[in-house]
Amino acid sequence: MDATDGRKLSEAVLNERRRRAVKLRLGGAMIAATAKLCEIGERTVWAATKAYESGGWAAVSVRHGHRPRGSGRALTAEQEREVQRLIRDHVPDQLKMSYALWTRPAVRELILRRYEVLLAVRAVGNYLNRWGFMPLAAESL
Repeated sequence: MDATDGRKLSEAVLNERRRRAVKLRLGGAMIAATAKLCEIGERTVWAATKAYESGGWAAVSVRHGHRPRGSGRALTAEQEREVQRLIRDHVPDQLKMSYALWTRPAVRELILRRYEVLLAVRAVGNYLNRWGFMPLAAESL
């Protein structure tokens, strides 16, 4: 059995493996054997054991450092809906913009004008992708 990347495991599964590893180590098992049995890395076994020694069972559990979905976005949900509506219902020319089609720079300028939020072109691309606006392939033009 190979060590599994703990970042890809749920917190519950990872923490159960860490607790099992500590129990094996307290029973006298070697680090390499424990890592193999628990399907985690040797460093994880060592870290879980050290955490137990310094803080008891509560210290063995870890939490993934994931941000909540949607946090850190520059636009509010309402602003996102309005931008999507504008893109669907208008062309940039109708909004007195100097673009013929909706491109990432055009959407960036729209957001800057409307909300005074300056986004990187790549961030605009991420928003457009999330909203389901896909670029046309060169063959379809």
